[in-house]
Amino acid sequence: MTFSKQHLSLTEYLKKNPGVRLREAHEAPETLEYLRRDVFGDLPHSQVELREQIVALETRNSELKKYDQMVAHDLKDPLTILIMTADLINDVPDLSSEELRECTQQIKSIAYEMNNIIKSLLLFSEVSRAEAPRESVHMDRVVANVQNRLGYLIRKQGAQLILPQVWPEALGYEPWIEEVWANLLSNALKYGGQPPRVELGACSLPDGMLHFWARDNGPGIPSETRKHLFKPHNQVNPVWNRGHGLGLSIVLHIVEKLGGQVGVESEEGEGSRFFFTLPAAAACAD
Repeated sequence: MTFSKQHLSLTEYLKKNPGVRLREAHEAPETLEYLRRDVFGDLPHSQVELREQIVALETRNSELKKYDQMVAHDLKDPLTILIMTADLINDVPDLSSEELRECTQQIKSIAYEMNNIIKSLLLFSEVSRAEAPRESVHMDRVVANVQNRLGYLIRKQGAQLILPQVWPEALGYEPWIEEVWANLLSNALKYGGQPPRVELGACSLPDGMLHFWARDNGPGIPSETRKHLFKPHNQVNPVWNRGHGLGLSIVLHIVEKLGGQVGVESEEGEGSRFFFTLPAAAACAD
């Protein structure tokens, strides 16, 4: 019930009945009926909204719980290696300078890996709570940024990248979409062929969406494993879980938040094609 509505109702009633006192106006059937509708009229709608909010909160809590388990799983192994390497330095007094360098390099590498996991956790938290602005995405700039970020890995693997000359104009949020491409490209470089050959591309769909993909020349992914790649860690294939479970779950979360879908197509021995969809800027403008 709002004060303005109640006040307006009483005012109109008093104007129509100038001789009526304020107390009588409050007790008049017309006023009481108006107040009843004002208080209880929206109750069913409010109950529906409340149920929807409860379901949304339960879904989000479930997602966060799964993600917490996944992060703990990903941090456990590198932390164990970190401790073992430190113990090795302490317990073996006659390590050569070369062995010491290898140990310190191992510690540094593990620290970088754990730092990336923490960054992923922060990104997941940001995507979960934020409403991303929908804006035109310069996909060529996004992909160029990803190439710069992964430049060392690209050179180390001797990878060949094949890019389209022109990218279609999508609607989304560039910082998040950059993370999507970074995950897909880094996976293609790590698990593709030797040397990796990675093709990025895009095409328009009839429903006003754009279809983007990253195709590699790797060994392919077994069908049973493909079903679980975008889900929290499972025990189907530990080799594919490592490096894929965390990143691909973020890819799924980001793309769905931006109104798209993700997927993978793969045949054993023939490589894999990871893809995602986004709204086309032109379609949304129309």
